[in-house]
Amino acid sequence: MSKDRDLAAAGSIVRSRCTELGLPMWRFDREGEEIEAPDYPGLAGLWLSCQALSCELSKAVASWKGTDQPPPIEILGGCVVIGLPDMRRRRCVGYSVALAISPASLESACFRALCSTTNLDPNATRQALLPLAHLDAASASTVHRLLQWAVSDQTELGEARGALGGFTNQLTDCFETIDLLYKLGRSMNDITRPEQFITKACDLLTNATRFIIVAAQLSGDGRRGVSNSDQGDHEPILISTKPNADSLLAAALKSLEIAAATGTPGPVILNEVQIPGLGAMQALALPIFCKGKPAGHLVATGKGGDDPQVSSYDSQLFEATASYIGAFLDNSSSYRTQRALFLGTIEALAAAIDAKDSYTCGHSRRVAMLSMSIAQAAGMPPEQAERVRIAGLVHDVGKIGVPEAVLCKPGRLTDDEFAQIKKHPEIGHRILKDLPSLEDVLPGVLHHHERIDGRGYPHGLAGDAIPLLARIIGVADTFDAMSSNRAYRPAMPREKVLAELQRSAGSQLDAEMVRAFLTLDLTEYDRMVAESAAQAVAAESQPRLAA
Repeated sequence: MSKDRDLAAAGSIVRSRCTELGLPMWRFDREGEEIEAPDYPGLAGLWLSCQALSCELSKAVASWKGTDQPPPIEILGGCVVIGLPDMRRRRCVGYSVALAISPASLESACFRALCSTTNLDPNATRQALLPLAHLDAASASTVHRLLQWAVSDQTELGEARGALGGFTNQLTDCFETIDLLYKLGRSMNDITRPEQFITKACDLLTNATRFIIVAAQLSGDGRRGVSNSDQGDHEPILISTKPNADSLLAAALKSLEIAAATGTPGPVILNEVQIPGLGAMQALALPIFCKGKPAGHLVATGKGGDDPQVSSYDSQLFEATASYIGAFLDNSSSYRTQRALFLGTIEALAAAIDAKDSYTCGHSRRVAMLSMSIAQAAGMPPEQAERVRIAGLVHDVGKIGVPEAVLCKPGRLTDDEFAQIKKHPEIGHRILKDLPSLEDVLPGVLHHHERIDGRGYPHGLAGDAIPLLARIIGVADTFDAMSSNRAYRPAMPREKVLAELQRSAGSQLDAEMVRAFLTLDLTEYDRMVAESAAQAVAAESQPRLAA
């Protein structure tokens, strides 16, 4: 088809140049039926467009019988008809016809007869045609060969341009493919944000192709690899930055289910997909696999440009992207599993520490929750607030190295006993310092008992020298300590606790973090206190039940 376009373009160029050189041009089909006549003004135009001349030209064309090498034919006592074949799929479908008019032909009886049949004055018509009458039979033959060469040259040039254009398109496709895969590969470093990665993949596909809508739907393992949201386990997640993706997915998934049922899972081209606002369009749909199992689908529709049909290049690009998404979901799922195991271990460790003293049951979990809430109220992003929560969970892990007799002593501590208590931040730091995943929370463990006025421990840091993480935990830890029953005193009333926090702001505690704390809703905290109290009662009654 591209070669046919090249030939048509070559014929058009040659016809235009012939007209500029004073060679009137016609177009005929291969049977001799006129398709297009030259457009000249005045008497010259009337003579060139007359029926009698058209009949003479038609006879000449018919005599060529569709050959692709038509010989010149002389008509009207000296005019030469030059035929240039119009080729389609290597077959002559018609001719571009040039008429070489010689000066002698304008003096012939044939010319006068033709003027007579068209009611044209021969003398006036001759004068009008003289600017076009500049070729004799010999020069017409030379022009014929030149025109053949011109058509051949234009055709070759057109084919070369087409080949160059095709090569350029292939290079562009290759570059876009490499660029897309490179960007996807670079984006796979952060496996903590799968939805962001898949959204970027959809955007990159939209830019690399001409599809209006590109969307991903995740279910099963794919959904679990993306979201910890409250959506049902069987409710799929739709990821797309484009409108009308729901309608596209409804049609695409049905066709994909049919394809999978017939044993042909893979790229599926969907015809006549109805998209609101866009009408019936062709679409491309293919499955996404995670750990060898179906994890969702990648779909696209609304392809624009010169060719709205889904191409093999489109299918290959989407298959590659779906593979990247599947690999990313696999890594993300593994990360989430490891993270859940890590957090479970940390919480179990915190619970074990709290269990040494029934009065501090649930203390670490409550401090962790309050610390995260303070961080959020202070404007920290979710990722940092989560790290503050983890620091709160392990802030007292060093108490594992403090004797229970000291931790659970109901009366006042001696100086030596208090010195043992004061060691727990450094003990906790030593226990955790070799765990790479906890490196960023260590300052909170080591310094949560420092004071703004410098009178804290273990290093007597003051003001902003105290890490922010430790200042946040210090507020949460102080609030829970005053709000909980302890072996040496009962819990303080809420009003007194809040008043004490405000009094300590700027001396013991960070004033800004205290202000952030005072904005919190403590409903969840109170629920956790009640839960811990119930667990403590149950634990105390257990030995009596056994007895």
